[in-house]
Amino acid sequence: MTTENNGGRRGDVDVATTMANLIEPLSLTQIEKLTIDAIQEHRALLAKAEAAFESLESAEAADAGTAGELRETYTRMMLAARAQQMVLAALIERLGFIPSVPSA
Repeated sequence: MTTENNGGRRGDVDVATTMANLIEPLSLTQIEKLTIDAIQEHRALLAKAEAAFESLESAEAADAGTAGELRETYTRMMLAARAQQMVLAALIERLGFIPSVPSA
């Protein structure tokens, strides 16, 4: 989200504040469930990013022509994982503890 255009630069809305405002009306039970879901999603995203990185390393080692495409995939996976990590951190901060996560 952005607020206004400042000479070609746009001011960012404080993401942490936006997330806090979304989380604030939820009950602790709802936040705990969302946190568990977010932990599971974060783990899945990290596994995908790791697999993408391994594919990239293999392609680079083999001097394959797919390295550029694989680098984009890896970058996209890492951005998704980082964004999810920010959401997870906001949920854990509001919840006040890291909940127990059932085995997958």
